[in-house]
Amino acid sequence: MDSFFANRKNKIDDLTKVYTREVINEYIMELISNNKPFSLCILDIDNFKYINDGYGHSFGDRVLVSVAKNIKKLLGNNGVVGRYGGDEFLIVLDNIIDYDAVWDIWHTLLGSTSNLDDDKLNYLNMTVTMGASRFPKDSQNIEGLFELADKALYRGKMKGRNCFIIYLPEKHATINLKTERDRAVSSMYLHSRVYNTLTNSNDLVVGIEEIINYLGNYLMIDHLCLVDDKNMYFDFYHPICKKRDFKVINSEDIKKMLNPQTMVFNKNTITGHETNPVEIESYKQGVYSVCYVEIKAFDKHFGFIRADIIENPRGRIWQNADIDVLLTLAHTLGLLLYYRGISLNDLKKSK
Repeated sequence: MDSFFANRKNKIDDLTKVYTREVINEYIMELISNNKPFSLCILDIDNFKYINDGYGHSFGDRVLVSVAKNIKKLLGNNGVVGRYGGDEFLIVLDNIIDYDAVWDIWHTLLGSTSNLDDDKLNYLNMTVTMGASRFPKDSQNIEGLFELADKALYRGKMKGRNCFIIYLPEKHATINLKTERDRAVSSMYLHSRVYNTLTNSNDLVVGIEEIINYLGNYLMIDHLCLVDDKNMYFDFYHPICKKRDFKVINSEDIKKMLNPQTMVFNKNTITGHETNPVEIESYKQGVYSVCYVEIKAFDKHFGFIRADIIENPRGRIWQNADIDVLLTLAHTLGLLLYYRGISLNDLKKSK
């Protein structure tokens, strides 16, 4: 590694002071040609666009510099980092491919992003998502390694970000990577499916059951349901969710936490040190991140859509796209209940 990079000291990214993408690609090709095992990781800063839009590009540059410095510091002699482009970085771990060894390094790196050297950035509660592949275990060429690392990264983003995924064929081989256009079309389809499933079904109960199960699986939510003051309805449990003893949380407490413009309350990470009743009770139930969307039409309140994440102690980064779909569900369902003059409890009785 030292001899390779000694001749490339001038090929440094001007902003972050890590190696350029071209240098990292050359290094990967060098390792492959000499049959040297290594791990490749693509690291993506979560929601970086919102940092740029909300704080300005100069502030965004400061974030990139701090993240790059943090990666270099933690890697030490274990690996090398380069800038892939935008808010993405490439990391190569030379001669480290054992799953547990790779896991330990990525786990340490993931946790360190909330404690950067720049104190003025730590209040952002910034997170990253990482996807990794290994040579020669996963692929014997650079194109394959990047594709599989991309699949792992994509799985991490779909899982809610703020995590790292090491590619495993039995879990990730069937993932189809989507372009930006594909994702836009998928989003439009998703909203249309919610609306059509609820409005075209002859039996509203059947329609709700179908769409709750579909969204729970699609958005990878551990527990998804409808809830009013006393009961939970149409509970969906993700196959990996072993917990079943969720309890209703006081509706008045939830209403106090709702954003008055969106009628949504979401919390990315619940740590057990919270102060409001919703978060305290959620944590008691083993929930690490939560999202509530009010089901309402005009001045009539029917209840909430409730989404719980229990599997990730670091929580889930609720994406605007996730919440938008739940809002479509809440608004459509609210109107249907309002014009039919029924409640969630009436639907339960009709099952």
